[in-house]
Amino acid sequence: MPWRFVSALSFTQLISYGTLFYAFALIIEPMEQELGWSKTALTAAFSLALVSSAFFAVPVGRLIDRGYGRAVMTGGSVLAALLLALWAGTEHYLAFVLIWIGMGAAMSSVFYEPGFAVLASHLGLLTRRGITIMTLVGGFASTVFIPLTHLLIEAYGWRDSLLVLAAFNIGICALLHAVSIPAAPARTKHGTEGRSAGVSASNPRRVLVKPAFWFFVITSILQGMISTGIPVHLIPIFLERGFSIDAAVAAYTMIGPAQVAARFLTGFGERAMSLRGIGVATMALSVLAFLALPFIPAGSWLILGFAALYGASNGMLTIVRALLPPELFGREDYGAIQGMIAMPVRIAMAAAPFAFGALWAWWGNYDAVLVLCLGMAVCAFVAFMLNLALAKEP
Repeated sequence: MPWRFVSALSFTQLISYGTLFYAFALIIEPMEQELGWSKTALTAAFSLALVSSAFFAVPVGRLIDRGYGRAVMTGGSVLAALLLALWAGTEHYLAFVLIWIGMGAAMSSVFYEPGFAVLASHLGLLTRRGITIMTLVGGFASTVFIPLTHLLIEAYGWRDSLLVLAAFNIGICALLHAVSIPAAPARTKHGTEGRSAGVSASNPRRVLVKPAFWFFVITSILQGMISTGIPVHLIPIFLERGFSIDAAVAAYTMIGPAQVAARFLTGFGERAMSLRGIGVATMALSVLAFLALPFIPAGSWLILGFAALYGASNGMLTIVRALLPPELFGREDYGAIQGMIAMPVRIAMAAAPFAFGALWAWWGNYDAVLVLCLGMAVCAFVAFMLNLALAKEP
């Protein structure tokens, strides 16, 4: 029963990320041609969705903590399907913006964080294994849906393609969420009475007075900005540094497999390294990647080494952000605490691509961006070490 549930939830993650996150990049091109809206205007709406999702993160986490995971994730998939269908018929930019602000609510209900919280509430000691499986499957979202969306657009146009993507969300994700997510797990008498009275028996805000929590948030913000800002600019960075387009694409392609491999090793190698040790390794790999990049000669295939380090760090970061907070701050209120971490992280992630682009325009090349990324990676490493030093065992 648990692994059937994990498999279903992992499959919905692949579809949710594929249809709500990765498909956007392919659909904006034909939208720009048909409607005349600029890429800047189109991507601004997507950034607003990330900001919107940040403000829904905490209430969604609280609902899951109170046992409403099935309703939250099913409702999120239904909302996503509805908004994709509305997007297919949009003719006005304001309507498009409002659709994507609403999409933020759907994202906050169906992406990794709510999925992690649902797994944690049902799997107990098996949570680490379940989260690993979910992220392994979800890591193939771009591999599956970028070519699939391209084929759909070529065959049916972007509007009908969106209707097909909407059907994935309502016909597969909503259905699987509704039938596979178990009812709220049994709680202690005290916890049950607290929920039946409509009052949370615990207080997730307790972590706000802990310096260790804020150092963890700082770490997540800095790494989140790198993981969102760099992929948008990575091909231009490689080309500017003298690499051929073939080498740049090959290096970019290496990132995905490196992420999946790192998640597999960290998820199933719990006997070899603790979560805290994995966190230290994650931050160290990020520093090494950006420290090595300036010294890789133009044309050298050592650029694949940078991609492997960067991808491995990104992959491990997903596991660390999902599993370390309960170890550091306690297992109560997992969903709400994850939402409290996700809120500032998503806002920073939404700003990162534009901030890196503005820094490139101001400086005239990507050197300042790479120095900034190295600085953020070093600061993330320091903040994470301070977090570990200050955190106490729950």
